[in-house]
This record gives sequence, C-alpha cells and structure tokens, in this order.
Amino acid sequence: MKTILFQGDSITDCHRDRNDPASMGEGYAMLAARLLEKKYPGQFRFVNRGISGNRSVDVFERRQADIFDVKPDYISILMGVNDVWHGLKYDKGVDVDTYLEVYSSLLKEIREKLPNAKVMLMEPFANEGTATQDDIEAFEMGVAMRSEAVQLLCAKYDLPFLSLQFDLYDLEEQKPAGHWTLDGVHPTLNFHQYMAEKWVKAFETYLK
Repeated sequence: MKTILFQGDSITDCHRDRNDPASMGEGYAMLAARLLEKKYPGQFRFVNRGISGNRSVDVFERRQADIFDVKPDYISILMGVNDVWHGLKYDKGVDVDTYLEVYSSLLKEIREKLPNAKVMLMEPFANEGTATQDDIEAFEMGVAMRSEAVQLLCAKYDLPFLSLQFDLYDLEEQKPAGHWTLDGVHPTLNFHQYMAEKWVKAFETYLK
C-alpha cells in the first residue's frame, strides 16, 4: 500500500483532528482521498499533515516529523498564502525570496531523503473577501509572486504544477467570489470539491 501525504496550511488542514493520525479534515485532501479510495480501493494510505496558520518556514521546520517520518510515496504541497497574509496583517510574513529559498531547500532535501517519492506542488491562490479586501492589490500581487516561485521550482525539479488561481478567476465568472471562498483565502466546499477533482486527475498521471 502506497502512502499519499498532503502537506500545507489551513487549506489542507481544514479542521482535521490532531489526535487522530488518520483524520483527513473536511477539505480537498479528504475529498481527494475519498475519490481515490472509490476508484482504487485499498491501494493507498492517506495522511494529512497540514497545520492552520503555517507559512513556508513553519512547514520547513517540521519537515522531519511531518514529512520524512511519514515516509510517503507521494507528496502534495500547498503553501504560500500565509507568507503573504501574515505579512500584511501581523508583520510576520515571509518575503518571496525567502519563500523560494526555503521551498527549494525543502524539495532538495525531499529528493535526497525520499528519492523515490513523487511530488506535486499546488498553486497558492486568493480572491476578494473579508480577509483580503483591505489589501486586495497587495494580497493578489504577493500570492502571484509566490505562484511564480512555485512554477520556477516545478521547472527546476521537474515536478507537476497544479494551477488554481486562474481557475478561481474563471469560476468567478460563473458564480460570485463568495461561492468559492469563505473569506478570500479559505475555500468553500464548492472550491474544495473542485480542487479535489483537479488534484485526482493530476495525480492519476503518476499511475499511467
């Protein structure tokens, strides 16, 4: 049985039970796990180690316990929005150069310690909502810069990039922003479902 690890911040965490190692939360990670289990019963073990509020530097700090000790065969990472948000709101942000450096160091270490692990990087995203509206231009620019950094890392390490930001913009042409995110950062169930379905399609390319 292969292990799939979902790593990131609150978008991945999504209210998982920290006292239950098998808890997948209530978001895209749980939904993706359900879809895969239905299509490939008994083939995968699912682990969610996302932690609400984490920035890239926080994910990097806990890499031993929450990545390497898990010994995953597949790793999905989504991080970056808090690097922007915490800078605008709490003066504890992570600038884009540091974000790129930390993320690159993490991927390099994954390649060294888990050379057979398949890694997929998810694009950070944001739209207008209660959490972002006061600084929407700075927020969108900051997230876009981290998206560019993720794309550079995907090119550098030959990894698949799961785009989400322009998908979100396209979806907003069908339904208003509040249909897709609760506050401009955290997805509604609608966008979690969209993310899960897109994630599974991308993941299945590993299985061909």
